[in-house]
Amino acid sequence: MASRNKLSLWLTLAVLLVVAFGVPLVSDKSWSSIFNAGVEQYLDAAERASQIGEEEDDDDEREGGEPMRVEIDDEVKNSAGIELMNLQQDLYYPESRAYASVVDVRDLIQWRTRLKQLEVELELAQMEERAQLQELNRLRKLAEATGSIASKNINYAESNWQQARAKRQAAELALEAARTELTQGWGAVIASWVSEQDSKEFERLVTRQDTLIQITLPVALSLPADVNVIRVSRQGQRENARKAYFVSPAFVANYAAQGETYYFKMATGKLRLGMRLHAWIPRNAEGLQGFFIPERAIVWYSGKPWTYVQQDELVYRRRPLAEGEAVAGGIFIQSEFEEGESLVVAGSQMLLSEEFSWQILDEDDD
Repeated sequence: MASRNKLSLWLTLAVLLVVAFGVPLVSDKSWSSIFNAGVEQYLDAAERASQIGEEEDDDDEREGGEPMRVEIDDEVKNSAGIELMNLQQDLYYPESRAYASVVDVRDLIQWRTRLKQLEVELELAQMEERAQLQELNRLRKLAEATGSIASKNINYAESNWQQARAKRQAAELALEAARTELTQGWGAVIASWVSEQDSKEFERLVTRQDTLIQITLPVALSLPADVNVIRVSRQGQRENARKAYFVSPAFVANYAAQGETYYFKMATGKLRLGMRLHAWIPRNAEGLQGFFIPERAIVWYSGKPWTYVQQDELVYRRRPLAEGEAVAGGIFIQSEFEEGESLVVAGSQMLLSEEFSWQILDEDDD
């Protein structure tokens, strides 16, 4: 067994010696040149594979819906009915959606009646206190001047005055407590409307010239301190929304939504008690510079919005709109465009078809 293993080992060594000295003699090349040639062949193969991969990536990019250049002829342009619009920068105010409801102000009318009654009671108590004090002072003067007034009469008058003063103090406390309760429930601004006798704001509410509405913001949203005007609509359509003006925070939360609540007022128009409204809240008072892309200029591909701009008379390029923000009537976007560019507002769908007509040709070739 050992002799066989030794024999195999000597045969292997012999073959290696033959290869080491025979290959260079047969090929007239050294081992270093043979190795370098092998490396060059490997690099050439890798470069060819890279080029093929890039070509495949280009096909994938084309099929993946990346922006591409589209060139058409006059016949296609005429049939597409292409219309253009020069892009101009606009000032846009980002908004958040919220919900609102018309507030029942009958409770405020009841509060005004209650306050008025308490004010009258206080006034009567003050009159009674003054009358009892005057009677007490009169009896004291008579007693000092003539001594004909018994002390028990003075004591009785003083007791009546003390009772009248206590009633006046109780009336003051009742009125102050009612005003505090009103302020806690409705806020200082609306409470002042109810308390003031000649409040124009309260008069407009009860005569339904103005309507009080309560806005409920999403849980993660707060009303910016510099926002005093919002837009409100009955139909949920931003373009038909009307202005509403800030009044004050609303201290009673909406238990269904749990967001911050605020009071606004607006012209009544066709608003009715109990209506649910849609509101648009500006996120800040400073607008953003960008471009408005109307709906008719937008095409959808791979679930994303796109639009076309003209680069030459018969050349167009598709631009992405995914980074923009959906607004009433279109999309507002701050990037991807330059002022003065020609935006395609009609015929975009035909351009999209022309852009991907190469896929149809490839299928025909198969």
